[in-house]
Amino acid sequence: MKSTISKKISTLGMLGLVLALALSACAPAPTATPAPTQDVALIQTQAAQTVVADLTQAAPPPTQAPPPTAAPTEAAPPPGPTPDPNIPVAVVPTPAPGEPAAIANYNTTIYSGPGTNYVVFSTLLGGKTAKVVGKSEDGLWWAVSVPVAPTGSGWVDAAWVTVSNADSVPMLPTPPVPPTVELVPPGPDDPQATAIANVYVRAGPATNFPAYGIAPFGANALVLGKSEDGQWWVVRLNPENISAGYGWVSAAYTSAQNVEGVQTIQAPQASTSAPPPPPPAGVPTATTVDFVNVRSGPGTNYPVLVVAPPGASGEVSGKSADGGWWQVKISTQYSANGFGWVSADWVYTQDTANVPVVEAPPAPPPVEATPPPSGAAGCALVSQNPADGTVFGIGAPFATTWVLQNIGTTKWDQNEFDIVFVGAVNNVWLHTGPDVYDLTTTVEPGGTYNFTVPMLAPFSPGVFGEMWQVYYGSQPICPFYVYIEVK
Repeated sequence: MKSTISKKISTLGMLGLVLALALSACAPAPTATPAPTQDVALIQTQAAQTVVADLTQAAPPPTQAPPPTAAPTEAAPPPGPTPDPNIPVAVVPTPAPGEPAAIANYNTTIYSGPGTNYVVFSTLLGGKTAKVVGKSEDGLWWAVSVPVAPTGSGWVDAAWVTVSNADSVPMLPTPPVPPTVELVPPGPDDPQATAIANVYVRAGPATNFPAYGIAPFGANALVLGKSEDGQWWVVRLNPENISAGYGWVSAAYTSAQNVEGVQTIQAPQASTSAPPPPPPAGVPTATTVDFVNVRSGPGTNYPVLVVAPPGASGEVSGKSADGGWWQVKISTQYSANGFGWVSADWVYTQDTANVPVVEAPPAPPPVEATPPPSGAAGCALVSQNPADGTVFGIGAPFATTWVLQNIGTTKWDQNEFDIVFVGAVNNVWLHTGPDVYDLTTTVEPGGTYNFTVPMLAPFSPGVFGEMWQVYYGSQPICPFYVYIEVK
């Protein structure tokens, strides 16, 4: 009996100890700092739970709600595109309900064509929606509305967007991949700019200047100067490929170093921009993908007649022997014979399989390093500033003004006479504006005409010069020249 009582007392004592431990877990924490390797309250609670479980394990368990299911661990998303965070963010119109739409699953690059070798326009932020306007021929890319892009649209990789209501969008032709320009690399301490994305190199500091080609991601260029607003860098190009020897890149798509003291360079005058006459239905056509120079012949050594805007279509009448240029019909306002030439790098074509090869017109004449004196029948050079042989520093901007006199018997009607760039010494251009200028006023016999052209000294030493000519339609009237020395 005493033994049974002792066992009960022992059991009650242990149960009391358990309850005391359980209650102590709810008590305020002692003021003394516990050992850093133990949680006393947690140990006490666990001990109490263990004893109570031992005492009640024989009893039937109460009805309990099933234990909560752990939230599934989401799989990491596939490695989406990671555009440089400094690339401009796209501002695109939001599609109306029911319109074709693409939601970016990640920060996604918008390109100028359906491929990563095209120019980068901007970044479509993850979660943003864009209006779908077309699809690529292989179905792997969607064209979305980008109003600020040259053609009003750009391309996103179908793998990185979720598309809806796009079953009926048209299949769009694939634009040509623009050529890559050859940049002159800088020295370690030279002013320099590195492309953070594929970026156009243009003939001037604005998107309405035609492009020479693409500076690819990671390309590094020697910086020669900056635009007046500081938004564009002037970079050195290989003059054997680009006669001007320099081009302009948007600073927004580059990372620059050592450029604090570079000179400000005046923007060239943009050439006249006008679309060709609308082509009749069913004829071979060429459509521009950007602002495109229309030249008098199939080569960059021919003068620019006019600039065709993006998305302009013209009738194709022929092609060059090497297939690199298309002859197109243009207004006789810009070409006496109604024809011009566009590079195949900047247009996509339709129905051109059977167009004939057209013989190229005579190339512009070479210009001697020391031009002969100006003057010819019907025209005389009265004065010129700067004088021939003037010395300029490397990359120095200047302007040349000629005063021309009509010494013939026929007036120079401003609607019929033009002044045209003919050629440059070693094909290194000095002028930074158009290649063809209309007269701004009619010049009577005996009268004079002031003609001024903005120019830029080349970025290497030597003797350079340009020849210009007064034209009556396609008939040359008289040439005139300037040559300078660069030191």
